[in-house]
Amino acid sequence: MIEAHFEPVAIYNNAKGNDAQILKEFKEPAWNYQVARFISHDKKDLLPRRDKIKTIEGIAARMIEALEKKKREVPEELRALVKK
Repeated sequence: MIEAHFEPVAIYNNAKGNDAQILKEFKEPAWNYQVARFISHDKKDLLPRRDKIKTIEGIAARMIEALEKKKREVPEELRALVKK
């Protein structure tokens, strides 16, 4: 679902080189908790930054928020992952 609707990128918060440069650009501390950010093509946050999202339901809810923010269709399969 992520790959179908987003461009996933993994940035390691304990690595040097390009990963460290991206952390600096986004003002992310090294060795912090995992963060799932949703950004636009011009590197602007679509949603406020949030860390410690550790469940499928949590990431699905953020994906829905991002898709709705961009006024894109939200698949029912994605909505089904979020308990009501």
